[in-house]
Amino acid sequence: MTDSRQIQVAGLGSPHGDDQAGWEIVRALEKRGLSQAMVHYSRTPDDLLNWLDPAYPLVICDACRGGSPVGSVHRWQWPTTELDQVNWSGTHQIALPGVLSLAEELGQLPELVIIWGVEISETIPGDAISSKVSAGVERAVESICREWDVIRSLEVDHA
Repeated sequence: MTDSRQIQVAGLGSPHGDDQAGWEIVRALEKRGLSQAMVHYSRTPDDLLNWLDPAYPLVICDACRGGSPVGSVHRWQWPTTELDQVNWSGTHQIALPGVLSLAEELGQLPELVIIWGVEISETIPGDAISSKVSAGVERAVESICREWDVIRSLEVDHA
């Protein structure tokens, strides 16, 4: 039997400048002691296929370029065509929407998939994450924690 309060959290990114956003969100969530989280750090979206468990909700955190100001935070629930309008960070061979579609076809995709993106500008090797993106990371972390607390409280109320 699975614990319905468990959650999978994937941070996508790299050590290059603002592309660290997804990893930094996950690091911050770990520091907050999100005890129900099964955490994974990935460099590319296709790595998700190696460990996804369809029994648990999935939260994906990544840097993105969607035309909003740097540091803006976005939240999408899969499936959505809005993700086709977003440029994902890094040099992903298969973009995130393609990986999620493939996981769905393979029966590996959880019923609930939430994607959090933080707008970035540069991913220069060796650079630190910018202050605007760091602020976006913090906003994303706060939003994820609030949302997950609401989900858990609803499940406890209905248990």
